[in-house]
Amino acid sequence: MLSPVPRPVHLKLFLGIAALLLSACEAARLPPHIGRVRGGAGEQQLSKDEMFAFDEALPWLSYVREHGVQQFVAMFHDNKALTSDELLWGDEIEYHLVRLDEKQKTAKVALRAEEVLEVLRQKEHQFGRRDGFGEACSWHPEYGAWMVEGTPRVPYGGYTADLRRVEHNMRLRRKRLAAVLRPDEHAITMPAFPTLGVGDFAEPAAAAGNDATLSASAPDALITPLPRFHALTRNIRLRRGSKVDIRAPLLRDAKTDAAELARGIEMDAMAYGMGCCCLQVTFQARDIDESRHLYDHLAVLAPVMLALTAATPVLHGRLADTD
Repeated sequence: MLSPVPRPVHLKLFLGIAALLLSACEAARLPPHIGRVRGGAGEQQLSKDEMFAFDEALPWLSYVREHGVQQFVAMFHDNKALTSDELLWGDEIEYHLVRLDEKQKTAKVALRAEEVLEVLRQKEHQFGRRDGFGEACSWHPEYGAWMVEGTPRVPYGGYTADLRRVEHNMRLRRKRLAAVLRPDEHAITMPAFPTLGVGDFAEPAAAAGNDATLSASAPDALITPLPRFHALTRNIRLRRGSKVDIRAPLLRDAKTDAAELARGIEMDAMAYGMGCCCLQVTFQARDIDESRHLYDHLAVLAPVMLALTAATPVLHGRLADTD
């Protein structure tokens, strides 16, 4: 996934280690109420509860930081000796919903993810297998109102037969997603939609209003209508004291203006980063040592895989000097 504004390395390191440690704890067959791999059936969804505004959250930040660390340390000590011989893993694929108009020769993001997800969940609940035999899918919202995430309903295991399941389940997800789209809509798997935020780029047209983003090109209608995403967008902007300022190098040709080249490709909303799609793979490690081993390897391999899968030559309607 394209990340135009890298986060501090120490933060990524902490979050990565935390995720792997919790993954190792999960391997110990925790009680069902704690939640296992999306419930094993994809029933758990993001909460629709109202969120604190930034100024409302300020008095609680110190408490949350202190007790968050204490909780993490307590969980670590409670579970650091647990092991599991069972390897569980899975993949997540994010899709852009795109409307192609053959007559007008236009491509626009289709802001129908919420509607599409509701239909997919209903069909999975009615027809999807829950016995662990045969493949089934699980569907989840993403940041963008045109984005859908699909995962296998039941995680893969550590056998050769599970490797054969991967492509079959990926094909099944695409088939089921395509079946609920309109004739002129398509599920596109690419990192960034090339003309996001440029001209008439959405269908239906994105409603005006940018209270969360204050963006000049990406209205709030692009954000999935879940309180979490809108609060996240607004609170990050308020905390930094300014709009998001994403810059990517502009491709230089014979007619490129020097001032434009210096500015690069300017993007002023989280949608330009959070609106990227990717393929993710999640592993449940056997124990804490295997978690560390896996993390150390991924720290080296991830940049290589990122370079090998580079596929974002256009951002915000401009040719980028990257991929």
